[in-house]
Amino acid sequence: MSRKRRVNTIHVGEDTQGGTILSLEAEEFEIALKTFIRNCRIKNLTEESIKYYRQAINKFAQVCGKSRPVDITQEDVENAILNMRSKKLSDSALNSYIRGWRPFFRYLHEQAFIPENPTANIKLLKAEKKVIQAFSKEQMKHLLSIPDKETFTGYRNFCMMELLFDTGIRVSELASIKLTDINWPERSITVFGKGRKERNVPFQLTVERHLKEYVKIRGRLDHDFLFINIDNNPIAVRSVQDEIKKVGDISGIKGVRVSPHTFRHTFAKFYILNGGDAFSLQQILGHTSLDVVRLYVSLFGTDIAGQHRKFSPLDRLND
Repeated sequence: MSRKRRVNTIHVGEDTQGGTILSLEAEEFEIALKTFIRNCRIKNLTEESIKYYRQAINKFAQVCGKSRPVDITQEDVENAILNMRSKKLSDSALNSYIRGWRPFFRYLHEQAFIPENPTANIKLLKAEKKVIQAFSKEQMKHLLSIPDKETFTGYRNFCMMELLFDTGIRVSELASIKLTDINWPERSITVFGKGRKERNVPFQLTVERHLKEYVKIRGRLDHDFLFINIDNNPIAVRSVQDEIKKVGDISGIKGVRVSPHTFRHTFAKFYILNGGDAFSLQQILGHTSLDVVRLYVSLFGTDIAGQHRKFSPLDRLND
């Protein structure tokens, strides 16, 4: 007769009278969330990740209609998904919530705070693949021409946009760059991506020239953050987004959202079109898998086919 491995905790069980013993984590979402967040900190998750989990779990507690984690069933999770879909939430946004719920309930179950994991059989929704927006070459030139390079903030914005376009880094990575992260001889920047994963991102001569000029204008301060606001404090992610949105508003560009993330998509687009390979693109962008990179390749496949017609080794064998 096979034996099932015993759970080595007694948070949920029975007393000698046959009654159920429940932990506080089983009784209250707030306490369960605090315990889960504490575990996230022990595992050294980033504050950004912790904020994401907190928002996702609070949203579930708000939508599900039950006050005790121990009472949550798979049906409750499915009803929460249906409820949120009825409010026109996109499939990708819903998947983001589901990704936050699953580790929470898995943790509660593994620690024996609840007897069953209600998300064990909950799969991500099959979301529609949206077209990735990217700027054209003409739009990119226009955007870079807008900042007033005779002012500090204008020249700073110009340098931020150039760096985003030349490296494809995330806006959070851009705002976190310190002077000590820049390797001038190698023309590379050490950035810290999602989950504090470190990588070196190359930049080229044009960016080097303008960045060195910016650093000279920035001057010496009591901190090492590269990009700063008018008060000499490190620039915030939201401020970068706002500054680039202002440039977009001035540009009059329609049909493409002018945001730091669109610069990232545009970098990927032109990297592929200019002959870059998917594996090095994955390393530069800091993606853990090739899935997103494959999407870039498939989206710009028509242009790649055109390049192949121009540069086919076989067709040009006799050139």
